[in-house]
Amino acid sequence: MAERSNSERKQTPRARVPKRTLASVVTSQIRDRIIDGTYPPGTQMNEVELANRFATSRGPVREGMQRLVQEGLLVSTPHRGIFVPVLTADDLDDLYFARAAIERAALLRLTERGAPAGLLADLEQALGMMALALEEQAWPRVSAADLRFHELIVYAADSPRLSQMYASLAGQTRLGLNLLVDTYQGREDLLDEHSDLFKLLAAGDRRRLLETLDKHFDDALKTFESTYTPSRSRPRQR
Repeated sequence: MAERSNSERKQTPRARVPKRTLASVVTSQIRDRIIDGTYPPGTQMNEVELANRFATSRGPVREGMQRLVQEGLLVSTPHRGIFVPVLTADDLDDLYFARAAIERAALLRLTERGAPAGLLADLEQALGMMALALEEQAWPRVSAADLRFHELIVYAADSPRLSQMYASLAGQTRLGLNLLVDTYQGREDLLDEHSDLFKLLAAGDRRRLLETLDKHFDDALKTFESTYTPSRSRPRQR
């Protein structure tokens, strides 16, 4: 077959690479700032100020904030505005209750089928990250390794719907763990707790694994409740 001419090659349609919409970029930027504490709990989100900051119109900002309201990272209060939520002990208790239900379901499937070797290797890596972060007292990295460990377990269950439910809690979980960052310093048994979960999962000991998971979450909540006091300062505008 004769080689196609240059003109023919030019007419060949190229695959379109999807581009992130401006609203998606703005949403991501605001989400990151909420999670890393740049916009602390209680902050009121100012649509005009955010549009100026991101050099865009108010439309993408408005759309982005509505998405984050759906994710639970912002709350809309009628006649007052949109705020970064101030999580109470009851909020965190409910968050961990929902996480526990999802993670227990994942562990039931994994102990039924057997934990894949790849998952165990990834969990060992997360434990190594946690150990190093604890040694260096890098508490935000400890928090990241903590969340990474639990995410790996859920996603390894190979249930798209379970993963979707867990992902919907991801932002709120990170927000909650940010509040717990200072409490990690008092959790000297944190690495041991995760190591126990790892060993029991590898051994397929379902009963003790679920009991250990429940105790792990209970300990985190008790530590939080004994140390955290929500800020009563006046909300700041953004």
